[in-house]
Amino acid sequence: MDAALDAGLTPSAVFAVSGRQPLVGAAVERASQAGAPVYAVDERTLHSLAQTREPQGVVAQVPFIERDASALAAIVPASGPGGVLVLDDLDDPGNAGTLIRSAEAFGACAVCVGPSSVEPYNDKLVRATMGAIFRVPIVRYADWPQFEAELKRLNFSLIAATAGAPDIRSIDAPKRCALILGNERRGLNAVPEGAIGLTVGIPQRTAAESLNVAVAGSILLYELSRCGLWLGTKQ
Repeated sequence: MDAALDAGLTPSAVFAVSGRQPLVGAAVERASQAGAPVYAVDERTLHSLAQTREPQGVVAQVPFIERDASALAAIVPASGPGGVLVLDDLDDPGNAGTLIRSAEAFGACAVCVGPSSVEPYNDKLVRATMGAIFRVPIVRYADWPQFEAELKRLNFSLIAATAGAPDIRSIDAPKRCALILGNERRGLNAVPEGAIGLTVGIPQRTAAESLNVAVAGSILLYELSRCGLWLGTKQ
């Protein structure tokens, strides 16, 4: 809740149990001072409101800013380096939340979520972002061809992570790129292979199972950031 308040978002409602821990109590007081209505509830009611097992004594209802593909132009730099993360068919909220957190850490302009991916405001996803969800613009697109056209209009090259692709450290990545991550089991869903301009991979030293998508995506985001490709965002 503190992260939401820091981002200038006032909860539309806060539900808290009595006997709160000091840190929770301070957050509730801060929300109240910001104009959020606060309702005292018992533990049972709080658990019924929360989708997670441990709501930690407080549940807040926070309005999010809805953005579609047309909002990208106002988010990304008009020219020069810039990058966005695209989540295509990611169905695990923990993985998606971790990737949003990594996207913020490594300088992505925005995270774009496809129609077959997990709901970006799922409780578990929000918690996994550790507050990044309130600081990184989230763009939702409903139609891939339309979204692809917008990316190309903004001069973004499309990069996808696939098994057996060239080591990301060995490629000359474009200065403006959209990194597309697909489902761990099924790969890319709505994105046709012909749309991808460059495929990249992460070399492994052993024959271990492929990396978890959140781990792999975070490594790729770091590598793009290390190369200085994603600097100069409007954030």
